[in-house]
Amino acid sequence: MRALLIYNPNSGGGGHANRLSLLAQQARQAGHTLEIVTPSTADAAADAARQGVAAGFARICAAGGDGTINTIIGALADSGVPLGIIPMGTVNVMAREFDISLEPERALAVALAGRVRRVDLGTVNGRPFLLMAGLGFDAHVVANAAPHLHDAPFRPLAYITAGLQLLTDHQPSRFRLQLDHVDLTLPAWMLMVSNAPSYAYQLPMAPAARMDDGLLDITVFTEESGLDRLLQIGAVFMGQHTQHPQVSTFRTHALQVTADPPAHLQVDGDAAGFTPATFAVRSGALHVVTP
Repeated sequence: MRALLIYNPNSGGGGHANRLSLLAQQARQAGHTLEIVTPSTADAAADAARQGVAAGFARICAAGGDGTINTIIGALADSGVPLGIIPMGTVNVMAREFDISLEPERALAVALAGRVRRVDLGTVNGRPFLLMAGLGFDAHVVANAAPHLHDAPFRPLAYITAGLQLLTDHQPSRFRLQLDHVDLTLPAWMLMVSNAPSYAYQLPMAPAARMDDGLLDITVFTEESGLDRLLQIGAVFMGQHTQHPQVSTFRTHALQVTADPPAHLQVDGDAAGFTPATFAVRSGALHVVTP
């Protein structure tokens, strides 16, 4: 098998370059050829994936974090070329979602010889996502944490620190949601659009979500006081937020969102600007290699 590995040297604070030759050797010992590229930008990574599809690689592997994976899934969508996940990021939500080992050598073994599974891709304003998109508070946290993610010692705390700083300062928006058969307006401090059940560290943000059902799961967090935010966050960690009276859930094929004031948007953990946002589903568009 010919496989292409697209490595992001900035993922997880870097420091993985010395493992690349070991991964290539591991592939050779298993009878495969592993070609490695190290693009310098997200656009270059997407181009490398497109070129890999055109060149006939049997697997295209993303070696990095969730953001690295997000940059190449658009190139792989509807191509039939499976995505292999080699986790080297800060949180690695996608690897955790698919039960892929966080050890790169074990993950490569899966990428080369695992089971190929077809999953849906969500899209927001034309940009694909595999796991989720967030609007409001969590996306505001992602935007504020971004400048600190290049400071390797600080990376694990960047999101926590930004979240604590914004917990009381973040202002809610008045959202208008246009779903398949529902049009509603309501104030909310956070809104999640999920293609998969998990959020960061396998928190069950959308426990009913499935990655192969052609639907997006919407979770809306409203509030009457600052205390409500703390109670809802606690309920998320306990897996009980969907029973909270100020948390609403919906399922839809498509969604249009506007907000006043405009709300921050994040896509698979990367800041992606502000609302308005138009969501859709591409059913079974991506092949992923899983254990």
